[in-house]
Amino acid sequence: MKNILLLIFVMAGLIPAAVAKETRRPVVPCAHPMFRVLDFWVGDWKVYHRESGELAGFDRVGRILKGCAIQQSWISLDDHFSSPMVPFRMNGKSLTAFNGTQWVQFWVDNQAGSQLIKGGFKDGVLTLKSETPIMGHIYKLTWQKQKDGTVSHIARRRKVEDENWHILFDFIYRRNISTGPLPEK
Repeated sequence: MKNILLLIFVMAGLIPAAVAKETRRPVVPCAHPMFRVLDFWVGDWKVYHRESGELAGFDRVGRILKGCAIQQSWISLDDHFSSPMVPFRMNGKSLTAFNGTQWVQFWVDNQAGSQLIKGGFKDGVLTLKSETPIMGHIYKLTWQKQKDGTVSHIARRRKVEDENWHILFDFIYRRNISTGPLPEK
C-alpha cells in the first residue's frame, strides 16, 4: 500500500522521482565504521596464558543482530577460573554493543558470575570497566590488536578501597586454524 501511494505521488508530481527513490534505500544502522572497530576480535580463537604459553581455552566471537552486537562464547580448558566448590570448569558468554557513546558488555558464566562493564577506545586499546562494585571489586578489561594479528586481552581488578590493580589474567588470542570442532559446552 505504501509503495502504491508513493507511486501515485510521484506520478502526480507531488514528490520528485529522485526523492522517492531515496526513500526506498535500505538502512543498515550498524554498518557505520564506529560499529566495526571491534572486528579485530571477531573469529574463532585459541587463547593462551601470556606468561606460561599454556592453552587456557577457546573463544568464539561473532557478529550478530545485523552487526549491531558481538557475541562471545568462552570455554575454559584449565582451572584458572575454578572454585574448589564448583566441580566443573568455567564457560561463559558475553554480549557487547556500541550504544552511540560507549561500548557496553554484559558477561555471564556457569560459575554464577555476571558483570556489566562499559568504556571505549584510547590509543588503539579498548578498555571496559565496571561502574559499580562486584563483590567488593572494580573490574577493568582491555583488548588490543597486535601487529602479528593476535589479540591481547587483560583483566584486572581492585578492591573498592584500594588504588592498586591486580591482574586476573593476561591472555593472547591466536586464530584457531584447526579444522576440528571446538569442544562441546
